[in-house]
Amino acid sequence: MANQIKMSFDNGNDGLLESDNGKTEVSFRGNGLAPYELFLGGYASCLHATFKGIAAKKKVTFESAIYDVVGVKRDLVPTMLETLTTVVTITGVEESKQKAIIKSMTMAERYCSISALISQVAEIKSEIIFK
Repeated sequence: MANQIKMSFDNGNDGLLESDNGKTEVSFRGNGLAPYELFLGGYASCLHATFKGIAAKKKVTFESAIYDVVGVKRDLVPTMLETLTTVVTITGVEESKQKAIIKSMTMAERYCSISALISQVAEIKSEIIFK
């Protein structure tokens, strides 16, 4: 399976990321999403898609999931991630199903391809909050 994007920049700090699914503004100076924000968003999206598939197979449901992701980069060049911390707030889960949700998320962290990539260079920490 191949993914394709088109990335165009002006001669300054701003650009446009486009794919068949949509587009978003990119900026190095605050006029759009920064490159690492896009990367962290890709990670959270991949993690959620994987989690959702696993939870469905386990027949556990939830109303919503909010991912708060913080990536801290190393000071050394290249400034790759050093730590990645994800707090997931999940609503609408019966107390009796919370362990199954936690197990589903643990599996998702292992099977999400972007998570697997990040784990090669950074420490990944996560927490689930039920509301």
